[in-house]
Amino acid sequence: MVQESVAIFALLKNLEVSLHGKKRNNADWLNMVLHDDFLEISKSGYVYTKKDIFDVLTAEIKTTFQIFSKDFSMTFFDGNIALLTYQSYEIDRTGNPFNQALRSSIWQLSLTYQWQLRFHQGTLMPV
Repeated sequence: MVQESVAIFALLKNLEVSLHGKKRNNADWLNMVLHDDFLEISKSGYVYTKKDIFDVLTAEIKTTFQIFSKDFSMTFFDGNIALLTYQSYEIDRTGNPFNQALRSSIWQLSLTYQWQLRFHQGTLMPV
């Protein structure tokens, strides 16, 4: 069971990070990875549905910034639901981190055995 948990942790971490990179604008990928009932509470306090996020990300102009993440942790609620928490940040031109946020994501295993993001929340960290 420990090896399975380690494998699921690695998979969910990779899925989460994929939403920070090149796949974040891919419509097929977003439809697969975001649960139909997906909900996000953004670090600015706005609430977004799957459709909202899909529309924003598929229309997003490619940016030069990169989102970094660290300090991942995972907790299982049951065999089909896991909470992933971590910290995200960007790096400015002088090499300093900015836009730091604490993040939490609830991942749910679908009936077709695909992990899907069900809920996400970001909270800005004090400067």
